[in-house]
Amino acid sequence: MDTQSKSQLIDTIYNHLKHQIRQGLLPNGAKLSENTLAKDFSCSRTPVREALKRLEQDGFVVIIAHSGSYVKDITMVDYQQLTEVRAYLEALAMRLACENGADPSVLEQILDSMDELWKGGRTFDVQTFSSLHYQFHLELVKLSGNNLLVLTYSRLNLSEAALLFAQNITDRGITKTQAEHRRIVQAIRDRNEKEGERFMLSHLWRKRDRFRAQTQAI
Repeated sequence: MDTQSKSQLIDTIYNHLKHQIRQGLLPNGAKLSENTLAKDFSCSRTPVREALKRLEQDGFVVIIAHSGSYVKDITMVDYQQLTEVRAYLEALAMRLACENGADPSVLEQILDSMDELWKGGRTFDVQTFSSLHYQFHLELVKLSGNNLLVLTYSRLNLSEAALLFAQNITDRGITKTQAEHRRIVQAIRDRNEKEGERFMLSHLWRKRDRFRAQTQAI
């Protein structure tokens, strides 16, 4: 296998496992077998090991000597710290999106899909709703037009589940969250960077406070 093909294979394994972890298909603490993965991708264990090392560097996996590789077990403290960092990253994204006059239509489309899922009268699909919620925040960061910011944000290991963790999945809770999301979109449309930045920080810091309260209660 030439160098380029090997690199592409490592990328494929890496992206596959990252997607599975982010979707919750590989739960916290799950052991990742190098032999099984090598068979799944019809390759030797070497590219699997390289992919796992990258996942460890990016905070998705923990590699324990003489034991193996495991999906990182995210603790309540981890959730709190992640939220503290992303609060300021998304507040910066809001400021930049407003300053740049970004078009928030993509955000409105995601919110419409979330509302349809929530009010559709069917059994509520939490996984799909969570995925859309994650996509909303990711697309918001992309509207900043700052590639370094997008890269930094994407490496926080924010899963869809993390965005809904400790949030009450009730009509009242979703109504409030969606109203706040719509307010964020309006701030971008109005190019009100000060209000948008302030409100985004407030929106996420309340979530951070809930994580902190649960951390102290343990």
